[in-house]
Amino acid sequence: MTGRAPHTPAVSPPVAYLERASALCLRPAPGRLAGFFGTGAHRLALRALARPLVAGEPVVAADGGNRFDPYEISRAERALGGNGRLALSRIFVSRAFTCHQMEALLSRRFGSALARSGARIAVVFGLPETFTDADVPFAEACRVFRSCLSALQRLTAGGIRVVLVGEGDAGGISLEETPGSAVSLFATASAASGDKSPGKGAAPAGGGDRAGFFRHLVRIADPCLLLRREGEGWRATLRGKAAGNAGSSPRKGNR
Repeated sequence: MTGRAPHTPAVSPPVAYLERASALCLRPAPGRLAGFFGTGAHRLALRALARPLVAGEPVVAADGGNRFDPYEISRAERALGGNGRLALSRIFVSRAFTCHQMEALLSRRFGSALARSGARIAVVFGLPETFTDADVPFAEACRVFRSCLSALQRLTAGGIRVVLVGEGDAGGISLEETPGSAVSLFATASAASGDKSPGKGAAPAGGGDRAGFFRHLVRIADPCLLLRREGEGWRATLRGKAAGNAGSSPRKGNR
């Protein structure tokens, strides 16, 4: 006897749970922004997109920081019995590598791309990742962030289903926080940028803490599929009004 507790291998969240949660995140309620956030969020969101794409639904995507991986969609399509090429023919991707490029893409070009393609799903990969550049003053980053959110909210008002996808540390975010009501959790950085209006334009607090952009998106997304590390494994949790009784995946597990 060594006195050590026996090792219990971790199991991954059930596939059925992830598929159901992912499907809900691709169909937010009118006026809501949905989200996939945390460890492996881009990979999971790309896999989830294969099903509506194969079914004939076009998708327009903004790729922040080169996060879009076409091979994930191809593999997911083949798992559904396809040839791995049909889904990719129905997704239209534009790239942005800085927060200013992302702002221009979302506010000036995204709407016309949706109109041309007939898509009703707009996916934004890596939005928080484009706000990590310390060379952009924090007040300016907050202004650009508000502009991006305003552009996305205009799309939701027009009936577009907007889905945000971002990688980041979700460990400090409480699972009990209510999605869609994050304004009270954030002070504004308006004084520095000259905009004192709260509400939709609220920017993350934190005295220049750029991780606040990621946390803000997690808190406003509804539904939100949150993927987080727990010890040697990970846990998937679906939050929001659309989640119903889904809750967290039963066990954490190695990926």
